[in-house]
Amino acid sequence: MTNMIKNLIILIYLGVVWGAGFTFIKYGLRTMGPVTEMAARSVIAFLGLLVISLLLKKDLRGHARYWFPYVVFAVLGIVLLWLADAFGEEYISAGLASVMVAVAPMVTFIITAFILREDKVSVSNVSGLIIGVVGLVLVVGIEEILAGGTVLLGVLIIAGGFMVFAINGVLAPRLVKNADPLVSATYFIGIGGVILLILAFMLEDPLSTKWTADNFLNELGLSLLSTASGFVFFYYLLNNVGALFASTVFYLMPVFGMLSGIVFLGDKIVHTQIVGIGVVLLGIYLIDREKFRKKRGYSA
Repeated sequence: MTNMIKNLIILIYLGVVWGAGFTFIKYGLRTMGPVTEMAARSVIAFLGLLVISLLLKKDLRGHARYWFPYVVFAVLGIVLLWLADAFGEEYISAGLASVMVAVAPMVTFIITAFILREDKVSVSNVSGLIIGVVGLVLVVGIEEILAGGTVLLGVLIIAGGFMVFAINGVLAPRLVKNADPLVSATYFIGIGGVILLILAFMLEDPLSTKWTADNFLNELGLSLLSTASGFVFFYYLLNNVGALFASTVFYLMPVFGMLSGIVFLGDKIVHTQIVGIGVVLLGIYLIDREKFRKKRGYSA
């Protein structure tokens, strides 16, 4: 019982800090360019993970043999995703951006079921895919989609980032096996940081950023809470409870993402968006329901 409560607390913590990450990004964009903000995020997060890996005496040198997969993960799972989040949030609210995380499990299902044919296609998960898309439409707003303005542009940018992230998630277990996930995260965030730093100096002027106490604390929150500690606790759940339990954090992120935007940024939310979030979560659950049944020993 004690372990279960501890794991639930960690899961809720993850939902909070990962959901709040979109609020951190939105706040940082007030004073920083999107590439500069993501470069700073990756560098600070890398240093935090490096310290943790050293304290835990992880085999950093031995994992260097996975350098090519780490470059792939850095590009797909860090650089492209984080830049999509940052550029997309220039057009939409943090709360709306957080709901786009639902695109990842939907695209993962499409890849594994229809392209790789590794997952069983059923009425349940296909219905979940359709319901999830309907939920996203409700959250974005039909009028915004038909208008084709900046809101739709921001949504498409972030949705594209999570599509790439889903591809990364499918590739990861195929390219790297039996590697320590914490060390892997340290490597690909570090590589992503190098790439983002180069892009920041090419596209923006990072040295001209005026650091204040507010944006410095905000960047620390994004880098150390949402990113570094998020990876540590996520991989703790993966190793101690399993991927299925850990993946339920993606049900919490849109909820806490919306709440964080409302509380700290004054975001507005309408009734159709509240309904839409519920519909999105129902869709994701239906996509994953067969996996939950198998985990619990029920017939598929």
